[in-house]
Formats: sequence, structure tokens, C-alpha cells
Amino acid sequence: MKAALFAALARLLYLAYQELRFRFYYGPIFHRFLNHKYAYYTSLPWSLKIKFLKLARDHYEYFEFVARDRIKLTRAMKAIISCAAAQLLLFLPSKSKGLTYFKRIIVYPDYYNSRITHRRHKGEVNPALQTIVFSWRGIAEGLKDPADGINLLLHEFAHALWLEHKAAAYDIFDDDQIKAFERYAENEMTNLQANENHFFRKYAFDNMEEFFAVAVENFFERPQLFVDAQPSLYAILVKLFHQNPLTFYASRTKQKPLFR
Repeated sequence: MKAALFAALARLLYLAYQELRFRFYYGPIFHRFLNHKYAYYTSLPWSLKIKFLKLARDHYEYFEFVARDRIKLTRAMKAIISCAAAQLLLFLPSKSKGLTYFKRIIVYPDYYNSRITHRRHKGEVNPALQTIVFSWRGIAEGLKDPADGINLLLHEFAHALWLEHKAAAYDIFDDDQIKAFERYAENEMTNLQANENHFFRKYAFDNMEEFFAVAVENFFERPQLFVDAQPSLYAILVKLFHQNPLTFYASRTKQKPLFR
């Protein structure tokens, strides 16, 4: 009995410590990095920002960040990477275990020669090594214009989620909605290949995985244009991610300060 009570007390103290650490360390730091700089986070209602920051904190602590080619990975850089993961997971059920199959994130300063494909890459996902790779140049280019439908962080994390659902058998997405997405994508990839003015860039029709990654980029960065061009596909993604970015970007109400 005493052991159980001691364990319960230790658990409560640990949770209190974690909450204090978040309130006085991680929360303010991440908020300072992201507010007015990361469009998705800035547009969230204040009631969701705390949840978002805690998810970003969790991934900041969970991933092993590895610097390559003498890049100095700052707290801000790791926070920005972590918040892209939080963006995708914000409304997914906690049981989905999203992005927990992958353990390590490697960051290069510039585009790099992949050891797997022996080609020049901006980023890649390696399930065999449980690793996600980014170039900081590619990340910065993706964040420069938050409404161009190109975001390396979202692209590679989308690949990771797809692989977790398909190959690792994690319960990331609703299977019926994944099947609906695949049916739509199979038809649409033919249209994309033949249409120079398609909403998605040509890279999307390489295969199903690339179509998904490009769709995710556009879903979060260009929701209004997306829903105008591909309303049925947009609706599928709303159901897959349990969120509608349009509702965030549309509400620009004055928000309360999170940390004082």
C-alpha cells in the first residue's frame, strides 16, 4: 500500500514539475519563436495554442536531433521543426501514436547528397533507420512564403505519417477515409499529368505517397484555394486530420496573451 501511495505521489510531483517547466520555460520560449512568425500557430485561437505548444514540446524532447555538415542547431530551429509535427497531430486521436515510429531527425545546412538514392535532396524519410532528414535551406525556403503550397516540413512529416499508417500499421488515419483518398488520387493523378494548370505541382503525380504529401502542404498553406479547386479532396483531408484550416485562418479575433 505504501509503495502504491509513494508511486502515486511521485507521479503527481512529476506532472506538477512538467507543468511548471512548460509554463515557465518551454511555453514562453516556443511562443516567442512562433507567434507572428508561423502562420498556422498565429492563426490558432488562444485556447488551442497551449495544446499546440505542449505537442511541440513533446516532440522537441522526444526526437534525437542530429546536426550534419557543421550546422549549429539552435533551440529555435528545433522548435520550428517540432511545431510542424504538432500541426499535423493537433487533432488526431492520441491513440494514433503519430510520428512515434521515427526516432531521429537529421538536419543538413543545405541540400545534400542522399546516401540512399545518391541524388541531391531537400529532405527524405528513411523508415529502415527510423529517421527523417531535412535541409535547413529547404525548411527556410518552405517557410518564406506561407501560402505557396510548398513546405518541406509538412511534406516530409506527411510522408512519415503515411508510412506509419501503411507500413508500420499504426492507427493514424481512418481507413475508410484513406481508401476514399486513394480512389480520388488515382483518378486525379491522371488529370494532373495531363493538365499544365492543375492546382498541384507536377511533383504530386509521381506516386500516391507524393500526391498525399503535396496535398497536405496545400491543405495547410492554401486552404481557400484548395477548397475552391478540389472541394471533394479537401473534405477528405478535413476528415483525415480532424481539422479545417479555413476555420483558423478565417478567425482573426484579438487573442489573450498566453504567458505573462
